[in-house]
Amino acid sequence: FPAPIEFLNDVAASRDGKSVYVTEMSHPKWMFDPDGERKLWPLDSPNAKSPKTGCVYKVSLDGKVALAAPAGNKAMLGPNGVTVTGKKDAEVIVMGDFFTGNIVQYDGKAFKILATGMRGADAVEFGKGVIYVSSWPLGKVWKYDRKTRKTTVLSDKFTTAADFFYDRKGKQLVIPDMLEGTLTFLPVD
Repeated sequence: FPAPIEFLNDVAASRDGKSVYVTEMSHPKWMFDPDGERKLWPLDSPNAKSPKTGCVYKVSLDGKVALAAPAGNKAMLGPNGVTVTGKKDAEVIVMGDFFTGNIVQYDGKAFKILATGMRGADAVEFGKGVIYVSSWPLGKVWKYDRKTRKTTVLSDKFTTAADFFYDRKGKQLVIPDMLEGTLTFLPVD
């Protein structure tokens, strides 16, 4: 890797099948209030001092590493979840920013916020016209409708909803709850 690694997190396959994207969240300690269990600092807290090292790498199957989304953008301070959309020759990566709760896309040129308000964004996956997002510290799973721009809580029954698998054929999310030691099959549209 071209820079020291602090906290590699999520992985998504490229559209061409020749590489993977991996998020480098940077060490998440700066995001959390030490006086609360899994409690994120408020967004405007002077205590939350981002190191601005969160980025996304593209790693080819032969091990070559390239920067796919640069660090330092205020919309994406701590990229956690990652997924890929677009065409094979024009991939767009979409990330869930753990601290801000922004769902951000990067097309190789510019960052664009697609949705907000999903703090602790962990897993991020596209469904038909929607984006599914889990929150590790809040124990929630959301569905964001891209047309209406409405966010719906699908479940808030988790302690720590981690990275999930989107089973498109079975129309369900398979969600591990890290601290509870459970695996939930959550039906989706």
